Amino acid sequence: MSRINMIVRSVTILVCVSMIWPAGNSQESVIEVTYLANEGFLVAIENNKVLIDALFDNPNPNYRAPSEDVLEQLLSGKAPFDDVDLVLVTHNHPDHFSPSFAARFIENNPDVLLIAAKDAVTAMKDNSKDWEYVQDRVFSYELKPGETAKKTVGEIAIKMYRTLHSGDLESPHNLMYLIKMNGRTIFHEGDSDGKLAVFQDTGLDKEKLDLALVHYWFPLLPDGARIIQEVLKPAHVGLMHLPIQSESDAPNKIDAVKSNYKDIFLFVERGEKKIIR
Repeated sequence: MSRINMIVRSVTILVCVSMIWPAGNSQESVIEVTYLANEGFLVAIENNKVLIDALFDNPNPNYRAPSEDVLEQLLSGKAPFDDVDLVLVTHNHPDHFSPSFAARFIENNPDVLLIAAKDAVTAMKDNSKDWEYVQDRVFSYELKPGETAKKTVGEIAIKMYRTLHSGDLESPHNLMYLIKMNGRTIFHEGDSDGKLAVFQDTGLDKEKLDLALVHYWFPLLPDGARIIQEVLKPAHVGLMHLPIQSESDAPNKIDAVKSNYKDIFLFVERGEKKIIR
């Protein structure tokens, strides 16, 4: 075989191989994250949509709530909140969850399911005008700290981790969520106690996280930084639960530690979107 023919053949083989085996993670589904307020998000991957801590309208005055326009879009199921599959509630505090608003949302959106701790569901039941109509779509979990549970909704796999609430509070019950859908994995911390030992016992270090949503102060304190770097080890870190009074100075603090992470960003502006590939 001539030298030229050998080169042509080699190039042809390389081209065929590159077409068969796409480089890197080019086939992974895109994660679209829309920030509503505080710890509230819409996470969309392909045809699946999950709302997390998004159903509240009367928060702690130290934190922002979803805008009036967004609240109306949620209740009416208008884009981007159309075709939501699942709502996850981390705990029953007014800057994360409004039982009455959640009841209205589920009543108005008949195809949506909701997962929450038992105390949050009880409050929702007490505020529902038609509980018999919605109760089959609301899933209640009563777990002790350290216990876990799993639930699959269509193509979405959920794992719940019960922790004490920040401040070592037994009540309200806090649920952290591990969400797997369309080949991607997202973690939402809720208002955990933020203790390294608790996270080390979860087994989350064995997961491959694409995105971890945690308190904004995690990378600023030693134990919080270790939780991110040694336990969660996510490809991307989204920081949340920012008090209004910290909106001006927190970005500079996060900028100072950015070099310690692959990708870390702070959610500040309501309505902002992140695209994760």
